[in-house]
This record gives sequence, structure tokens and C-alpha cells, in this order.
Amino acid sequence: MKVGIIGAGTMGSGIAQAFAQAGNEVFLCDIKAEWAEGGKAKIAKGLAGRVAKGKMEQADADAITARITTGTNEIVKDCDLVVEAALEKMDLKKELFKQLDELCKPECILASNTSSLSITEIGAGLSRPVIGMHFFNPAPVMKLVEVIAGENTPDETRTDEH
Repeated sequence: MKVGIIGAGTMGSGIAQAFAQAGNEVFLCDIKAEWAEGGKAKIAKGLAGRVAKGKMEQADADAITARITTGTNEIVKDCDLVVEAALEKMDLKKELFKQLDELCKPECILASNTSSLSITEIGAGLSRPVIGMHFFNPAPVMKLVEVIAGENTPDETRTDEH
């Protein structure tokens, strides 16, 4: 599966790492490409620490980082799932999802990592539903994701049938 992550901060880079560790092709994005590259560097540094402690093989760490491509939002256009992990500001999220709705292929699922904002409001006026996927920090370690449906999120979007 191709997974886009919008926002390369602590949560975004952690979510990107979790999806890459699970074997997915990941596209880590931020406003500036160098910020996305910084998120990937943070992932690589954390994996290097695990290798140094003997908790992971170098080949596994290399494979995880190789599955992560960085850039700006345009690189998510062919993704199957895009998870937004930007600042908790409704206006920012609404504008970002409007852009993603136009950019991404029609079958792409759009998700927000928000823990406090309305999924229904974030998805208002879009051509597709938005779902909440609240990852817990640190995302690569915590085996828990809270799935939040908005008023217009169909059942098939929140089930494991994808």
C-alpha cells in the first residue's frame, strides 16, 4: 500500500515509521521538502540507536528508511491512504484537506491524526469522506490507533476491508 503522511514533525515522522515498518511504501511530506527530509533523518537516527543496542539489524533499519520518500504534498497524489498530522488548527486542516481532495486519486482514503477537532467539520464540502486515525505517541511503539468516523464517514471507510 502507498501511504502519504502530511507533516514530518514528531507525530508525522512516527506515523511514517510505523507504516514503513509494516512494509508499506511511505511518502513523508511537509511544507518544505527539507523539513520532510529532517523527519526522515529523525527516523534514521532512532533506528540507528536500536541497531547500536542490538535490538534491530542494520539491514532491517535500512529497509525501513528505503521505503520512505520525502517531499512536499504533491508526492501523495497516487497514495491509497493519506494521513494528515499537521498542527491542530481547524482552518489549516480544512484548507489542507481541500487541496488533498483535489490532488489525490478518487479511491484514496483521507485521514486526520487529530485528537480534538471535528472530523465532520474537517471533511465538510469535500468530494469524499474523511476519517480520524489518532495515533498515540510514540507511534512506532504504541500498538493503538483510535479510529473516529465523522457524520458522513461510511462504514466501509472504517473497516479493514481495504
